Amino acid sequence: MIAKLYRFAALLLLAFGLPACATITTGTTQTISVLTEPPGAACTMTRDGTIMGVVNPTPGTVSLSKSSRDIAIRCTRAGNLPGVQTITPQFQGMTAGNILLGGFIGLAVDAASGAMSRYPENVIVSLPPETFASEGSREAFFTTRIADTRRLFDERLTAARSACGTDTQACETRIQALNRERDDELALLERQRTTARVSP
Repeated sequence: MIAKLYRFAALLLLAFGLPACATITTGTTQTISVLTEPPGAACTMTRDGTIMGVVNPTPGTVSLSKSSRDIAIRCTRAGNLPGVQTITPQFQGMTAGNILLGGFIGLAVDAASGAMSRYPENVIVSLPPETFASEGSREAFFTTRIADTRRLFDERLTAARSACGTDTQACETRIQALNRERDDELALLERQRTTARVSP
């Protein structure tokens, strides 16, 4: 009976101790450097409608918790139109080693805490000028921004589809959300294209 109690206590220590090792390996928070073109902007970072951090003025850094969810960044600056960008976390290869340290329990803790994901360490947000020197420069600026936005969302959609598991409904919901987000950002760029003035 006593031997069984010792074995049970050892299992409890193992269950509670190993996840801690896994979480320590990758960490649950990280620092992100936010830069803007031009500098001197105020940027707000939100995740699922909750403000995660503010950088004012840029360039600056913010420390936030890791997550598998995207972060939306909105920056404003006098003399410029608002700049928006979405950053997507990437899977950390280090987490695979946590199976050795913490087993599947440790991996589950990493997934729940966000430790297995990491956002880009540096983010650059471009704020369109309110006034351009010519129509040509205005068109060139927004044409490039629109092409970059489409390319980035194509990459995110490809990654989302490749990560789809057996839950096809959740996968489809994620893809639809990305499509809506892309369309919203493209619509904003089109509005900014028509709003931006050209010097007389």
